[in-house]
Amino acid sequence: MTLWYLARAAGVVAMIMFTLSAALGMVMPGLRRPERRFWLQYVHRSAAVTGLVLLATHVVAVITDAYVNISPAVLVWPFGSGYRPFAVAVGVLAFYGLVLASLVGASRGRLAASASFTKYWRKLHIAASVGWLLSIGHALLAGTDRSTPWMLGITIGCLAAVATAAAYRLNATPKLTRAWRAQ
Repeated sequence: MTLWYLARAAGVVAMIMFTLSAALGMVMPGLRRPERRFWLQYVHRSAAVTGLVLLATHVVAVITDAYVNISPAVLVWPFGSGYRPFAVAVGVLAFYGLVLASLVGASRGRLAASASFTKYWRKLHIAASVGWLLSIGHALLAGTDRSTPWMLGITIGCLAAVATAAAYRLNATPKLTRAWRAQ
C-alpha cells in the first residue's frame, strides 16, 4: 500500500506543480516590473523542477508497485501496458512532453546566442503545455481516485488556473499575443 499511496500523492502534487509552472509561464510576458518578473520566473522554474522530481517519483513508484504490473518497458513502448493501456500511454506521452520542455528550458540560457535555437525555443517549449494537458487527461483516465470529489476538484482547479492565466495573457498583452501567435 505504501507504493500506491506514494504514487498517488506524487502524481497529484506533480500535476499541481506543473499547473503552477504553466500558469506563471503564461502571465509573465504581461509583467513590466523586472523584479517581479525575476521572482515569478524563479517560482516558475522551481515549480517545474519540483514537478519533475515528483513525476520521477510517481513513475518509479508505479513501476515498482506489483499491483498494477507496469513494466519499465512502457516508457519506450507506451501502449504496452497491461493496466489501462490508453491511460498509461497518455501519461507516458505527457512525461515525454514535460521532459522535453524541461530540457529545452534548461538549455535556453546556454543556447541563447544561437539565433536558430532562439527562433524555435517558444515552439519547442510548447511541449510543456501539451505535456501538462496530457497529464490532466492521464489523471482523469488512469487514477484510482479519478472520480472522487476531491480529485475532480483538484483537476478542475488545475484546469481553471491555467484557463484563467491564458485569459489574462490574451487580454493583458494584446501586442505580445499577436507576436506570439505569429511565431
